[in-house]
Amino acid sequence: MEIKGSKTEQNLLKAFAVESQLRNMCEFYKLLAQKEGYDYIGKYLENVINGRKEHAKLWFKWLNEGIEMHTSDALEEIAKGKYSLLGKYYKTCAKQAREEGVEHLADLFEHIAEVEKQYQVMFEKLLASVKDDHVQPDEKGNYRWECSVCGVYFDQKEMPDHCPLCFNEDIFFFKRPFDNIGEK
Repeated sequence: MEIKGSKTEQNLLKAFAVESQLRNMCEFYKLLAQKEGYDYIGKYLENVINGRKEHAKLWFKWLNEGIEMHTSDALEEIAKGKYSLLGKYYKTCAKQAREEGVEHLADLFEHIAEVEKQYQVMFEKLLASVKDDHVQPDEKGNYRWECSVCGVYFDQKEMPDHCPLCFNEDIFFFKRPFDNIGEK
């Protein structure tokens, strides 16, 4: 049975949203409990958080017809802008909050809308890195690598294990095309 456009699809969407929201709420409550010294409550909430995540993952899988996606498919879906609509929504929320005189929330909505734009740019770069068959090495066999943290780029053959500028190791690098900027 095809579920696209059905009430079952709407139920899956709602179940996914509710599980995701409850997971985040439990995460916040876990941090609160731990801050107040209730580690045993934090541990229990961690179990609930993991359960909520698995439930959300199940509903998400069936929203995608039970098919496991490839990373490039997932990034392409995000990069196409499906999720960037959130930035537009936040702009609308900011306008409404400002009209209602809630300036601090309007400012927050606007700030997060800008963050969403940056996420969109990064998702596009990540998609390009997965589909990097268009990125060719230079005449010496070097690729141009960009650090995901500080944005520095440099040329070498293999992906580095840390950034030579910010020395961060818990990051990723992606290949970018040579573009005359900083070229010798």
